[in-house]
Amino acid sequence: MNGVLRAEPLARFRAAAELDRSLGDPAAEENPYGFAGAVARDQASAFPADLAAAAGPSLRLSYVPSADGGTMDAADETLMTVRAVARRDLAVMPATMFSITAATCVLLAGDSGQRARVVELLRRRGAVGFALTEDGHGGDLLANECRLEPDGEGGYRLWGRKWLVGLGDRAGALVVCARTGRRGPGAFTLVLLEGPVVEECRTGLRPTSGMRGIGLAGFEFDGVPVPASALVGREGRGLDIAMRAMQYVRVMSTGANLAAADSALRLALDFAAGHRVGDRPLIGLPVARRRFATAATALLAAEAGALGAARALHLAPEAQSLWSSVVKHVTIDAAEEVFAHSGDLLGTHGLLRKGPAAAFDTFRRDNAVVRHIDTGPLANLRLVTTALSQAALARPATGGREGALDGTDAAGLFALTVAPPPARLDGLAVAGRGDPVTGGLPEVADLVRAHLTATGGRLADAADQEVARLVAALAAQKERVRALLADRREGAPDLLEEAELFCFLHAAASCVHLWWANRDLPLLAGEPGDPGWLAATVGVLLARAEGGRWRLPAAVAEPMAEVAERLHRDGRLTSVTALPLAEHDRAEKANEKEEGAP
Repeated sequence: MNGVLRAEPLARFRAAAELDRSLGDPAAEENPYGFAGAVARDQASAFPADLAAAAGPSLRLSYVPSADGGTMDAADETLMTVRAVARRDLAVMPATMFSITAATCVLLAGDSGQRARVVELLRRRGAVGFALTEDGHGGDLLANECRLEPDGEGGYRLWGRKWLVGLGDRAGALVVCARTGRRGPGAFTLVLLEGPVVEECRTGLRPTSGMRGIGLAGFEFDGVPVPASALVGREGRGLDIAMRAMQYVRVMSTGANLAAADSALRLALDFAAGHRVGDRPLIGLPVARRRFATAATALLAAEAGALGAARALHLAPEAQSLWSSVVKHVTIDAAEEVFAHSGDLLGTHGLLRKGPAAAFDTFRRDNAVVRHIDTGPLANLRLVTTALSQAALARPATGGREGALDGTDAAGLFALTVAPPPARLDGLAVAGRGDPVTGGLPEVADLVRAHLTATGGRLADAADQEVARLVAALAAQKERVRALLADRREGAPDLLEEAELFCFLHAAASCVHLWWANRDLPLLAGEPGDPGWLAATVGVLLARAEGGRWRLPAAVAEPMAEVAERLHRDGRLTSVTALPLAEHDRAEKANEKEEGAP
């Protein structure tokens, strides 16, 4: 036996696995929902219509809470479903879910009629564009010039231009953020445009290097009449609503990076398993094994924070002002690391625009686009600095844990077998009240280290050492931030370096929480409580925070290579859930053939 079907997937995520398997083996050349189809669409700059139609019922309303007429019961389940589909073609995610920002704005602040119309439009395969940015200002939203002016008759007139509106080429409605005041965050208001006016104001498409079939359109407003009933929320609340909605978007966008990284690693391992260097397969060479072990560990390290953040949309939405930006930063960084190592495994074969290399190149360019969607890297880090400053200056409640949210159980945030309560998107806040992940780390770290000490063994010792290092590093980093904020003689510090370091420490703390909350489960389709992946993920994140590189601790390099190789061979997702994918059916057949051979 090759270890196929060692463990069933977590029951809560079985629907994602079943959807993936229903779409067939992505490696099959004739499969329109596979890698070859993604490459063909990319080369033709074609919209992924067939794949979007097949996956649409599972994705189209997957981000709209069930209470609002959608299909989202648990955001971590949505995240896994997104990964299962987008690993075939990243463009399917925007093709079915690009309305998420605009729709969430309406769900957060719109009236009952607006909410009902938007959800019905999505149900009928329509799209709602979000017109926020402008060509001349980029991420400097406070400089935006598009304006909404009273018309003297109880309504408004809309003037100005917007660009890079996702699915703008086919949007049936449009949420526009326009200036209604002179300066500051309170100078902007959201309006919902519906009907023929959307088509009339559309100005053309903007081609991109990746996700080529997704129409990013521009819009121009030349005194467009806007009734007062079109306002989404109160006047002057536009940026507040948009910033809260984009926290949700950042969490969900991690699914795209994780999906792209999983496919990059899978394509590289496919090649390494069949390519020989001298008389040995590439996949067996120590240098190659260190490469794909590090890539797989980076992917798992990013997943830990993403899963926790998704569950926090239900259990601690107030934490998303920090958490959503942290997971976006870590995930885009980890995905690039996976592409770098996977590209090295492919070598010069990865430069050819044919076969697996063509798919690899498509995913790499699509992944680069996701890096800048919703919030660019620098703007995202600035959000982390703001949240860090707020947390450092806030005084913890008497008797409470520093950085914890009132009533938040960190273990519940990461317990994957437990379905969360209904999502609380209305709890999203521009200014958070703490961080349950780092705030709860010292307590859970003591539990983890006591458990590892009792367990013993080389990998347990390695995990214990990494957890101890993490606790010390996080405490030192918090003190450094406090000291910088206290000493303002040279002006307020920008904290960008501290923010980036914190992102990786936060992700490492998420790994500790995830491991502890699920220690009795066969994560990675392995043995329950296996400390190897904990030591590996915390180790690479500490290395990234301290030395600038994703460096896998030597003690766990080969064990993680074995995990990555087994998941690939068994056709499972590179995830703690180890979901059996369509390739799993192929692995089962190969295993049956092997067992039946004389």
